[in-house]
Amino acid sequence: MIYDKSKKYLEPAVSDAGDYLRHIRASLPLPRNIIMCPVSMLTKTAANNYAGQYYRFDGADIYDFTSHNCAFVTGFGMGAPAYAMMAECLIGMGAKNIILIGMAGSLQKNLAPGDIVLCEKALRDEGVSSSYIAPSDFAFPSAELNEKIKNVLSAKNINFKYGPSWTNDVLFRETAAEIKTYQSAAILAVEMEAAAAFAIAEHHKINCAAMFAVSDQLANLKWEPHFGAPEIDRAMLKILETCLEVFKK
Repeated sequence: MIYDKSKKYLEPAVSDAGDYLRHIRASLPLPRNIIMCPVSMLTKTAANNYAGQYYRFDGADIYDFTSHNCAFVTGFGMGAPAYAMMAECLIGMGAKNIILIGMAGSLQKNLAPGDIVLCEKALRDEGVSSSYIAPSDFAFPSAELNEKIKNVLSAKNINFKYGPSWTNDVLFRETAAEIKTYQSAAILAVEMEAAAAFAIAEHHKINCAAMFAVSDQLANLKWEPHFGAPEIDRAMLKILETCLEVFKK
């Protein structure tokens, strides 16, 4: 039997996040604006400085930033599949605007640890986006949401790079040939969720954008990690504060 998977995005699913939420009897009174961070590096900041109500949902930590008109969702796991599961549930509970934040590896030699990247578009080298939108090289964020982020970054005098990323959810299979190819195509960084995030948002007709702090470097065709460096922590705080400003308006 032959099934044309290239058109899967056109087919209705046999279940959706609403079915799952009813099954686990979960419904949280969350705002329409969501900041999603796969890793838990900002958890203490969220809990100590911004949080109103706290929820534990499906292994993730959710902080309702009541005074900032948004919620912060973290610790749900890295990679496009983990993001998709959590995003579907949040959209099922009413999310309309999502900013994905996290860390990325630089592909360009002029991108240093702690530099901030606002994603212009994401190269689709993962398995999730093809289930949501038609085949193409790139998935795209919300132009309106990206413009708001640019305006806040500029107003706060925060330096950032604007350009494409490479979404690859196979962490230990980044090859020198790929890196050289994407370097020459002016792709700035590699991360694990943005293409899926943009595709899911397009499918559900919501807004999504993505920002990253450079945490490691691949531009020299070897892995050079800088996790834990203070400049990365500072960059992540700037990214979080930018999101709060965007959603406050």
